[in-house]
Amino acid sequence: MKLRRASALAGPRAEVGRVNVTPMIDVVMCLIVFYLIVGHLVMEREGLARLPESAQGEDQDDYTEPVIVSVVDDATVLVDGVETAVDRLESVLAGKLAQEPGTAVRLRAGRDMAYELVDPVIEACRSAGVANLELATERSP
Repeated sequence: MKLRRASALAGPRAEVGRVNVTPMIDVVMCLIVFYLIVGHLVMEREGLARLPESAQGEDQDDYTEPVIVSVVDDATVLVDGVETAVDRLESVLAGKLAQEPGTAVRLRAGRDMAYELVDPVIEACRSAGVANLELATERSP
């Protein structure tokens, strides 16, 4: 059997068998970066917390975006990812509800957090005129 050398393939058919994967790698890298950024933004907005478990309640299937209030500690909460002091929470929520009346507020607090840290946040929601306060939980197995 006779083998041909690479220099003998230098004709017009030499490029037929080659595939340039550089554009595909570029697209894949862009997608990876996109999903990393989106995941980071979601975690900033919702905060890091192990939510309490519950067998009751319903999964959220609606398309309305609630205002997400995450309790961080006794003096700080996150409102849609923006750090806010608990004593300013009422005015921040009132401003958001003035822009979009009837918006729900979803309260997120860790399962190990004491109720005395969550109670001032609930009172601020009540004072701001929140009509629909949702308590976020994880579905128990």
